[in-house]
Amino acid sequence: MRRRHLMLLAAPLLASSVALAPAHAAPAVAAAVKVTKVEVVTLLKSGETITCDGTPVAMAFDGKVTATGPGTVRYHWTVNTGRARVSPGTLVFGAGASTQVAFLVVDVPAPRKAKAVTGYVTLHLPDQGKSARGEQVTFPCKK
Repeated sequence: MRRRHLMLLAAPLLASSVALAPAHAAPAVAAAVKVTKVEVVTLLKSGETITCDGTPVAMAFDGKVTATGPGTVRYHWTVNTGRARVSPGTLVFGAGASTQVAFLVVDVPAPRKAKAVTGYVTLHLPDQGKSARGEQVTFPCKK
């Protein structure tokens, strides 16, 4: 009798897990997010004199992405003319229009005896087919 009672209690649990399995395994529907604007803001402006002693110089940038509709937007950065993808990530948007910011700090080499150190970044949104390049930043080296 006890065994039968335990089986009766377990039956609804088994049935519910079987019923949920197909819904749980269904692929997610692609989000309807639409990017309307991409820009890169350089946080450190050109002109500050630095010591070029072989130590890299930190340059900071904000990538601003404006979108409408809910969904996730993948991104990555490239530095100067390099093709290497840097700091990949995602931005999550809710319903309506909103702007999300991706912050990036990159170390740009400052070779000894250089006259100046220059750098820029580009923010890429591969799924949206969009990108934006920041302004080039130049720091003169102390003599």
